Amino acid sequence: MFIPVYLAALAAIVFYALLPVAGAFVTRQQWRQFRKSVAAAAMLPEFSQHLAAGNLVSQASHCRIHGDVDALGGQHELWISCHNASVVVDLRDAWVYVLTGRAGEDTIEKRRWSGLPSIGPGARVFIAGTVELSGGRLMAGPTGKEAPLVILHDGDDDGVVRRSIWAGRHENEYWNPATQISMALGVVTMSGIVPMALRSRIPSLIGALTLTMAFSPILALLPPGVVGFFVYRKFWRKARYCRARRDADNLAGAQGPGDYSWQHRANTATTASILALASALAVNGWLVVVLLRRLL
Repeated sequence: MFIPVYLAALAAIVFYALLPVAGAFVTRQQWRQFRKSVAAAAMLPEFSQHLAAGNLVSQASHCRIHGDVDALGGQHELWISCHNASVVVDLRDAWVYVLTGRAGEDTIEKRRWSGLPSIGPGARVFIAGTVELSGGRLMAGPTGKEAPLVILHDGDDDGVVRRSIWAGRHENEYWNPATQISMALGVVTMSGIVPMALRSRIPSLIGALTLTMAFSPILALLPPGVVGFFVYRKFWRKARYCRARRDADNLAGAQGPGDYSWQHRANTATTASILALASALAVNGWLVVVLLRRLL
């Protein structure tokens, strides 16, 4: 008799909670690695220093480059103009980051080079990687080495590192590619479980519980629990802001009590957001069960 409820609960836990949360941790780790890469790139010597010293003639040099996009070569080459020199970046199978300022707020996207729209000459670019003289050309690419970090941006060179650190995080880690796939699988699974709970001679409580868990992802969007959903979003944005301040202060060298303060605020805001969402789900879930019991 209770099999539909158990199956619905298991499907809801797996497809609506465990898999999306696992994807959230993966997404967060990827962006954390990006921020670490940007911070490490900021510590590298500038390309102009190696060029002036003539080091690129004799050995590969790990450095950072600020330049203008000069041209596109072939399907995977990006030509950069920097300090009266041209650097060819090999972006075969590479990822690039596009940093833009929209409505006073910076956003950053991770895109495959092969899927990136055309880039107009004069766009600014920040690159960190190994540059060497090969075949008479200055080359930066993944051949035998780590792929270079490439950030296309629309601002000043002096601010690109801080802007990337600030914006380099997911808007909401819970909504990631794993979540989208998991939600789709959950809907398909629930479509096979729900008919079991709606058969004749099944107690109304079992049917109500099964239907409630089947549609649990949208519960928080229904009144009156939607108030808790908006509170959740407010605190989630606050936590994101606090983490961005923490990372920006660390980049500027502000270590110690200030860093702990922003981290503490981020943790507090994250906890508040989770509690608000859980409250919205609990309130609406209880109301839906009561309503469905009257209808079934």
